[in-house]
Amino acid sequence: MFQWMDSEATVRLLDDIRRANAGDFEIASVADAPVLDDYKAVLGRAYALTGIVCGHPRLTDGKEIITSQLFYLNEELAICRTMNRWYRLGMRNQGRGH
Repeated sequence: MFQWMDSEATVRLLDDIRRANAGDFEIASVADAPVLDDYKAVLGRAYALTGIVCGHPRLTDGKEIITSQLFYLNEELAICRTMNRWYRLGMRNQGRGH
């Protein structure tokens, strides 16, 4: 379901992406971000990731999720930024079924 972002969330998203693209990103700033394990890209209404989440503030650990729209992905740093939050990336899905 499409959801409008408020202006503060939009500014945070753009600031995060701007800092990451400029190399001004500190990995410590996402130390408490949820982990997305066994992840892979999916395309629905927008690009997103699916995987098993751990440490999410509102979702149960071990739950398979589809993130909100994906805006930034850096597999070298094992991080991504979705519309709503940063995620730390665990192991990538190697084509196995769930």
